Amino acid sequence: MVEGVVIGAGDRGARAYVSYLRRHPGAAGIVGVAEPDPVRRERFARRHGIPAEACFPDHRELLQRPRKADFALIATGDALHLEPAVLAMERGYHVLLEKPMALCEEDCRRLVEVAERTGRILQVCHVLRYAPFFQALARIVRSGELGQLVTIQHSENVSYWHYAHSYCRGHWRNVADSSPMILAKCCHDLDLLGWLAGSPPARLTSLSRPTLLCAENAPQDAPLHCIEGCPHARQCPYDAVAMYLESAPLSRDLALSRTPAVRAALLRLALAARSALAGLPLGALREALAWRGWPVSAISEDRSPAGVEHALRHTRWGRCVYRVGDNDQVASQSVSVLFRNGVNANFTLHSTSYREGREIRIDGTRGSAVGVFRLAEQRLRVHDHKTGRRRTVRLPRVAAAHGGGDWRLFEGFLAAVRGDAPPQTDARESLQSHLMAFAADRAAREGVVMEWRETKGRAGFQPVGPR
Repeated sequence: MVEGVVIGAGDRGARAYVSYLRRHPGAAGIVGVAEPDPVRRERFARRHGIPAEACFPDHRELLQRPRKADFALIATGDALHLEPAVLAMERGYHVLLEKPMALCEEDCRRLVEVAERTGRILQVCHVLRYAPFFQALARIVRSGELGQLVTIQHSENVSYWHYAHSYCRGHWRNVADSSPMILAKCCHDLDLLGWLAGSPPARLTSLSRPTLLCAENAPQDAPLHCIEGCPHARQCPYDAVAMYLESAPLSRDLALSRTPAVRAALLRLALAARSALAGLPLGALREALAWRGWPVSAISEDRSPAGVEHALRHTRWGRCVYRVGDNDQVASQSVSVLFRNGVNANFTLHSTSYREGREIRIDGTRGSAVGVFRLAEQRLRVHDHKTGRRRTVRLPRVAAAHGGGDWRLFEGFLAAVRGDAPPQTDARESLQSHLMAFAADRAAREGVVMEWRETKGRAGFQPVGPR
């Protein structure tokens, strides 16, 4: 059995990937952890039976000791990916690295160089490639059923509440301390465009709109923290009390699923979190049904109502969304990419969707594929130009993060570490999507067109003129 260490035991490190081992305990063992938060570190160690001497507050302490495992899962904050990934590969670990790879082009290139020099697997967590929905879509494209591809239209519909949580109040609220949203959120999507187009990019440009959640748009009589009794709470979609104490926006979003069983289960989750049921004798069942996962898990380690209320009163998570003060992520951005094989792709990111999810349409000379990808609902249909027939693609019912991509990615990574299968992606392939993100950010800021060029043995995007 292969063994691994985890660096960063937050939501992604502790839950997204290694939770796979609860159902498949023989697939791998976790034998060490580095996590600065003592509560998270101790909880993770208990869950995986890690002895105290293998628990560290800092990744350097773990990685400077003799290598104790086959792989390292690195799920730290975006700005802290480079150093532990380089150290881990230099020490002989294979690395599963949360996206984005790093925050600048040079650091991303350095990671590729280290992976190729050391011969270690460096797999970036482009989890959407592993979701059954996108794998089915890729098979349709590769089969030739759509003919020669002409266009791809893809959108990342970030819901209004997710944007407020992650990109206004949250860890990715400003570009300087994290990374542009087109990188932090959408290197997933740019990776999909290149993968589905089946070609490297040739040229791209981009347009963006700045955030509307800023002080100049704040109601004059809104308090600093929503929980202080905001007179606009009944009308404001960004009310932190409704978002975190009642889980109202998330439960409404998920309850729109067309899958009856999923809709019923999620409605139970929403109801169980409401104070109206607080006095019912449901005991452990009520507690199990109460929604206390993400995004509540991001704002407080104490997820009881009292713990969440404390966070809403004393941290930025409870602030009026218009008065956070240092948030500057875009409200929307579009990216147009021409690939070398002629496929023309358009990607749109926006922050005001009524519902979280992605939508995609691929058109070719013989047919079209149209799909919707959401947490609890995925639909994919293929239309044939000649016959006019439409078929619905059968997909497994998945109500898991990223449409089931998280666990499948981890499963594939473990197979590669064991030597049972080649890695499904490598570091150089992941670099392409990151270079597209950096180019899109520059194109939007400077109003230029970026073109892929190879000069002095180095390939990358260069500006070639105004949009």
